[in-house]
Amino acid sequence: LSISLRDNTIVPNSPAQNFDGKVSITLQTALEDVKEITLHKDVTLSVMQCVLYDAAGKQVEELNNSKLTSVEEAQQLTVPLKQALTANVTYTLFFKYVGKIQTDTVGLFSASYMDEAAMQTKWVLLTQMQPINARLVLPCFDEPTFKAKFQLSITRPKSLNAISNTKLKETKDEGNNRFTDLFEVTPIMSPYLLAFVVSEYQMRGNSTLSIHTRPAYNKYTEFSYSVAERVLPAYGELFQQPYQELGNDVLQYATTPRFPHNSMENWGLVIFKDKVLLEQPGVTDGWAQKEFTIRNIVHENAHMWFGNSVTCKWWSSIWLHEGFARYYEFFMGHKLYPEYQLDQQFVVHKLQHVLTTDSLNITQPMTSSDASIQTPADIAHKFGRISFAKAASVIRMWSLAMGEENFNRAIANYLKEFYLGNTNPSDLLKHIQANWPNQENISLGQFFYDFIVQVGYPLITVSLSVKGHQINFYQQRFLLNDTDGSDSELRYTVPITYTTNLAPNFTNSTPAFFFHKLVDIYQRWSDEPIDWVIVNLKQANYHRVQYEQPLLDNIQKALTKTGHSGIPVENRAAIIDDLFNFALAQMIDYVEVFEFMEYMSTETDYIPWYAAYVGLEKVARRLTPQQLPNFKKYLSDITEAVHAKLGVSWSASDKVLDVYNRNQQVSWLCKYQTSNCTAQVLEKFNGSEKPSPDYRETFYCAAARTDGYARVLELYKKETNYIDREIYWRAASCTRDYRTHYQNEILGQGNSVDLKMVGLAQLYEQNPDLVTPIFQMVTENISQLNDALGFNWTKTA
Repeated sequence: LSISLRDNTIVPNSPAQNFDGKVSITLQTALEDVKEITLHKDVTLSVMQCVLYDAAGKQVEELNNSKLTSVEEAQQLTVPLKQALTANVTYTLFFKYVGKIQTDTVGLFSASYMDEAAMQTKWVLLTQMQPINARLVLPCFDEPTFKAKFQLSITRPKSLNAISNTKLKETKDEGNNRFTDLFEVTPIMSPYLLAFVVSEYQMRGNSTLSIHTRPAYNKYTEFSYSVAERVLPAYGELFQQPYQELGNDVLQYATTPRFPHNSMENWGLVIFKDKVLLEQPGVTDGWAQKEFTIRNIVHENAHMWFGNSVTCKWWSSIWLHEGFARYYEFFMGHKLYPEYQLDQQFVVHKLQHVLTTDSLNITQPMTSSDASIQTPADIAHKFGRISFAKAASVIRMWSLAMGEENFNRAIANYLKEFYLGNTNPSDLLKHIQANWPNQENISLGQFFYDFIVQVGYPLITVSLSVKGHQINFYQQRFLLNDTDGSDSELRYTVPITYTTNLAPNFTNSTPAFFFHKLVDIYQRWSDEPIDWVIVNLKQANYHRVQYEQPLLDNIQKALTKTGHSGIPVENRAAIIDDLFNFALAQMIDYVEVFEFMEYMSTETDYIPWYAAYVGLEKVARRLTPQQLPNFKKYLSDITEAVHAKLGVSWSASDKVLDVYNRNQQVSWLCKYQTSNCTAQVLEKFNGSEKPSPDYRETFYCAAARTDGYARVLELYKKETNYIDREIYWRAASCTRDYRTHYQNEILGQGNSVDLKMVGLAQLYEQNPDLVTPIFQMVTENISQLNDALGFNWTKTA
């Protein structure tokens, strides 16, 4: 069926139960002798009337409801016809129905908030239809290829207002204090992008760009609006396709206290959780919060092109949406806000994290077969780290290998050719290949296949031989557990970049060669002996690197020299992350990791330290009480330089990554009671200066471990702002006076179950040397905890 127009009317009765709906689906069939129409409808929709009309609006037949057949598991409705449809003739299928306002956050659901000025609970009605929840709101063809134009009207009480994907066209007074808002026709789009919000919200902005939120929060949207103003024009210029030319001249953001994700990219109406867009001075306006806002806005705006205009043919290739949105979240974000150094942060926050996921047998390919992604559970599984972070990492690999100019041209051409259409990965790769610079001895098709269709990734092992004149490269698949049933024989076509101490150049991302999957070893000769070689410059390509001895020792020596011998932070972080994972996979001993990490006593940059703490966290969880003293001493030794540089004092002139770095240093050093950290923090805590939002939880947590517990707990009990209350609660739960906190605050009355669960987790996570006595205390009388948490205590356990 090809669909051209839908006219959908929703009438919410109240914020609690049901709604009345009408939908007219205009359709054609290219086939002869079609005697039934099958579409999607959830069991929560009750069809009251079903009528088929011809193009002139004349009734062809009214279908008896008893003859409509539903398949509940498939969420499908079949409409049998007395007379077959005529091919290439337009019909309209009309439904009148009653739907359910959902209690969970799918389809059409409600959210509430407290209007503190009026001391009333206010309700918001809103939608979340991705991936397959449009069928909970209207009978429809709920698949990404069934694109259509939608026109929505909403009947609402006078006290509420409504927004949807497009501009308001007209409002009709229905009498009895009810009004119907009719919205402009949408661009051609998939059903899951249909959205609306009915509320008492206020607006910041104008008729083309606006933010809608509860009145008390409107003043906190200034920063997020400034980000929105910058992002759309930047994308339009990059893709050579301004947003308005996509077919929708309005973009609205709406916030909600209740949503299943941080945000959702509905075309023209992006919905965010409150916490994403709101910057409350002194509470949620720190650097980390601003970065969170920037990245979410940049991510969702990318979807206007990747997902909304150009849509995957099936959920098996959802990375065509999410991979690009994640990629631009960091790299468009970096272009607009370079002070956050998001290009570097991507390596440790996304690439290195997904390398861990992709080395397990639970991983999946970026592109699955369509046949394997059919059930709701299958579809939900595709919305994971592989489709987001691995895809973004592979896209980054392409961009750096082919050059930014070639990559940008390929993407612009792809978006132009498939404007308002549906695509498979081959449609994208056609444009990537057409713009790839000349490269000898490489099958680009094989290169694409190996990383998109195959699971996993390669490990490149590097060694020096012939007295340092020869570099040897070997390949195998990296697995954290090579006995878990994963295919260890997989091989990949890998772009190889490297540089040496003889003429170090870390900026050239063009591959020196491609490691073909059928070749066992590659060798490169140097007339002069080499001391060290760094492979995978700035961790541009999707693989790990293992340096054999004595090469690894030579690299460590280079890292201890002034400026780390020019080796960039991404490669320093990559070596650290790789070593911890090699130890986890039992390829090397942890002694080798800790010996290499001794260079960190000269390391002061956030990116390598972030990678180090990810690895150290996995080690710390396994430490026995007897091992803790040595671990504390080691931590104190290797953090000497960074602690001396950053200390515990903050300044308005701090660089963003120094802020993040100080936060993680203080958190770790105080948790393990090293470097006199707690005493330094307590001195700041007892002063008159309030920590900036970036530091509050870290500093209050450190203070609560000592004499500051009572004061932090008092701050929690007196605070009325829910964001601050949660911060103070988590901080108070860092206390070493665990018995008092457990008896009074966890088992006692007055705190919600959710907070109690968080508090109990904090007690043992923030006091590693007290895990055993805390565990003994909790298990002495498990029934008390069960009474305090209801049936939720097992989640905490």
